[in-house]
Amino acid sequence: MLIGIIGAGISGLTAGRILAKAGHEVVVFEKSRGYGGRICTRYSNKYEGVRFDHGAPYISGDDPLFLEFIQELTEKGVARKWTDTFHFHDGEKMYDKHPNMPPKSRYVCEDGMNAIGKYLSRWVDVRLNSRVIGFTYQGDRRTTKRAWMLNLENFDTFEVDAIVVAAPAVQAYGLIENSIDETMFKTIIKDIDSVLYSPKHALMLAYEDAPAPDFAGLVVSNNPVISWICNENSKRNTDGKVALTVHTQSDFSKKHVFDGTAPEIIELEIAQQLRKVLGDWAGRYDESQMRLWRYPQPGNYFDKDFVELGGDIKPIALTGDYMRGKTLEHAFVSGYKLGHHWANRFSK
Repeated sequence: MLIGIIGAGISGLTAGRILAKAGHEVVVFEKSRGYGGRICTRYSNKYEGVRFDHGAPYISGDDPLFLEFIQELTEKGVARKWTDTFHFHDGEKMYDKHPNMPPKSRYVCEDGMNAIGKYLSRWVDVRLNSRVIGFTYQGDRRTTKRAWMLNLENFDTFEVDAIVVAAPAVQAYGLIENSIDETMFKTIIKDIDSVLYSPKHALMLAYEDAPAPDFAGLVVSNNPVISWICNENSKRNTDGKVALTVHTQSDFSKKHVFDGTAPEIIELEIAQQLRKVLGDWAGRYDESQMRLWRYPQPGNYFDKDFVELGGDIKPIALTGDYMRGKTLEHAFVSGYKLGHHWANRFSK
C-alpha cells in the first residue's frame, strides 16, 4: 500500500516508521520546513553552537512503549539523560527543587530535540514545506486509481491508498472540512471540534556574557507572564554563551493573540518579568527570537488510541497527542498503536 501521512510530528513519524518496516510505501507531508512537530529546535542567528528547543524541552514518560523508545534513542546516541529535578520559583523566592514534583528521569538531545524527528524520518519519505489542504475519496476501483487524492496548497495532487492525519485536532478538523465528501466523518467531526488548545509564546534569548544559571529547568509559579524557563546550555556546549528559552502562561498568550499586540511589546513584557525572576542581567540579552505556538497541547482528549474510518476500501485514521492524553508520550503511543494495527490489518 501507498500510505500518505499528514504531519511529521512524533505521532505521524512513529506510525510511518512501523508501516514502512512492514513493507508499505510511506510518504509524509509536512507543512513546515522541519520535521518533529513540537520536538523542534531553532538555531541562533548569531552564535554557532547555540540552539533552542523551543517546543518540547525534553522527553519523559511512564508508558512502557515510550520508555522502550527512549532507551532506543539513548542506545543510538540520539538522546541522553538530562535531569530528574527542576528548580521552582514561587513568585518571590527560588528553590532548588519543586515541592510537588517527584524525581523523574528527563532526556534531551545534545544536537537539539529535532534529532528525534530526524532519526524517525529515516524510514519514510518526508516532503517538507508541503501543506495538504484537503483530500478526496476517488472510489473503490483500485485497479484504475487509488482510493484517496491529497490536495496540496500549491495545487498539486498526490494519490494514496490510505491516509493518516497526524496533525493537531484543530488542523484535522480543517482538513475534514476541506474534503469533498464529509459523510464518513459525521460521527467524529463534533468530537474533533471539541478538542481545545491554548496558545503559548516561546521567547529564545542568547547572552554573550552572563552568569550561567545553575538550574536545568525552572518552573515558575504566581507570575502573570512566565510559566517555564529552560537553561539550554545545561544540555550542550554553547562555548560560554548562555541560552534561555522562556515559555509563557496560556492566559497571557491568549490575551495578546486575540488583541493583536505587536510581537515587540510581547517580548518586552516577557523580558520585564524575566528580570523579576532571574535578576536584571536576564533582561540584557544579545539576541532574541520568538515563536507563537497556537496548538502546543490539547486541553481535552479522546478516550481511545486512535480513530479509524473507511474500512478496508478507503482507510483513513486520526492519531496524535489528543488520543488518551495531551503529551508527547501520548502522541508516540497513539502513532505506535495505529502503526502496528495497520501493519497487521494490511499485512497482505
